[in-house]
Amino acid sequence: MHARLSPAAPAARATTALLAAALLTGLGPGARAAHAQEGDGDLGQTVAPDEANATGEAVLDVGHVDIGPRFTDGEWHLHGRDDAQSPPVWRPLTDVVTRVVDAAVQQAPDDPDFAFLDAEPGSDLHVIPQTQAPEVIWLGWNTQDPEVRERVNRGVTLTMHGVEGPGHFAVFLQNGDLGAPDVLWDGDDPGPQELWVDLNTHTHANWVFTEPGVYVVDFEISADLITGERVSDRAPLRFAVGEETDAQEAFAAADPADEPPGERESAPPDANAADTASEGDGSVLPATLAVVGGVLLALLVAAAALTLRGRRARRLAEREDGAAS
Repeated sequence: MHARLSPAAPAARATTALLAAALLTGLGPGARAAHAQEGDGDLGQTVAPDEANATGEAVLDVGHVDIGPRFTDGEWHLHGRDDAQSPPVWRPLTDVVTRVVDAAVQQAPDDPDFAFLDAEPGSDLHVIPQTQAPEVIWLGWNTQDPEVRERVNRGVTLTMHGVEGPGHFAVFLQNGDLGAPDVLWDGDDPGPQELWVDLNTHTHANWVFTEPGVYVVDFEISADLITGERVSDRAPLRFAVGEETDAQEAFAAADPADEPPGERESAPPDANAADTASEGDGSVLPATLAVVGGVLLALLVAAAALTLRGRRARRLAEREDGAAS
């Protein structure tokens, strides 16, 4: 048996049980796959071809929202489908802040399987649950837009490039009490994290924030069309976590994709620039320094990854020692 996240209030306990919403399968190196279970509770839905686009800032704190791809005037976009109103509307993610209210607070489980949360057992977490809770926004993703289903070949790739916020962020699936959490995106892991999503699927997962405040998640959705064309769109998913957090601060938060590449992700050294410098002054020193710099950068990235794994390993060992004593 595996632990679940524990709701803070008895009323939430009945509504935030972590039941199965999707099954994961492998899809080759570098990509994972998420598949919704057809007919699983409230996951069954139909997306109409004539659903409208909405504009203007919107703070979403209750009801059902899916992020997903849509063609607007022939252009591929990553939007949010808001069906808190009827009929549902699609909103640009830049117009949306997802508020995670304090009714979403649960306690971090005392279970080594949840070490990836970087949270002390019993500490408060804000959690958008995998199964719907009436007082908490229910956030998932779908690939059910009719034009998307008609034009895309097989499925899409949903990539998290990074996250900025005051605490740790993670998204995972859990198959009730019978399985360990399956981590889809982890804010501690460097580099792009890809998730393959089949066409005509609808999935919900657990979105976890260890501290209140503003979080901005840098998402990209890409696909191959049946014509052979490759399409992609990148947009920020903004959160105001905790009722004391100002939603306007979240709207004002910078889009990580707008940062200079050198600040967002480490870029490899420019070999052409090194060659040009070498030819200009007749010396191999600039090129040598560029190579050395690239090696040092690779070592730093590797060391950072090992440090993260080491921290988690130490936490697991400490918990096991504590249990043994």
